Amino acid sequence: MKVDREDSGQLLPATAAALALGATEGAVARLEALAQALRHERVIVPINVEADPRETGVHANVDPGSCDAADFARVTVGGREALVAYSSSIELETSRPGARPMTLPFHKVALTALVETGGRVVLNPGPDAVLMPRSCVAALAQGDQWLPAWRDEELLLQLHEQYQDVPGAQAVHELRIVPAEEGMVVRVELYVDRQMLSAVGDPREVLTGLFAALQTAQRLQAAGDRIEFVPLPV
Repeated sequence: MKVDREDSGQLLPATAAALALGATEGAVARLEALAQALRHERVIVPINVEADPRETGVHANVDPGSCDAADFARVTVGGREALVAYSSSIELETSRPGARPMTLPFHKVALTALVETGGRVVLNPGPDAVLMPRSCVAALAQGDQWLPAWRDEELLLQLHEQYQDVPGAQAVHELRIVPAEEGMVVRVELYVDRQMLSAVGDPREVLTGLFAALQTAQRLQAAGDRIEFVPLPV
């Protein structure tokens, strides 16, 4: 990402368009668009202010454009810490009055998050906060395009292959991968014929076996912060 000398911390176009989708198309559409926008547009983070050298006796000599200068704020989400970034200096000022803004490519924030918070990042903490899934953060840290699990045709194919030889497979009419909880949860929905399940054995035990087989899919293990398996009647 090129340095823009005229960057005043304003909300950038692709990020603005992505955030606006939350009100019209929902949280998942917003998340997908934001993941695309942050491949190319920067975010805002607080910057450390050097202590008075007359008091400390030394100069910090920190490059204000480096991650070392950033004082990454953290919030606790679901009992775990997440790094905080902002879409604009106005958002930062609203959340942390008096903090000095610094622009950073999102991939640098993402790389730091992978080390310090297990890949958890929150954009614009507050009522309209966007929690970024770890799979998204990991992809953006490498400069890659994020492929959500619910759009991953290879994952869907792999899941279909996983249960074919498991008792009760013939009772499965359809398998779907859908997002839940604003994209933080990947839900695997298994549409089953309950009469056919009962013909195989205890329905709960048969479903347990099917879900156990699905859990072994390697591509699924990194697909979401949380994976849910949901049986649904045909």
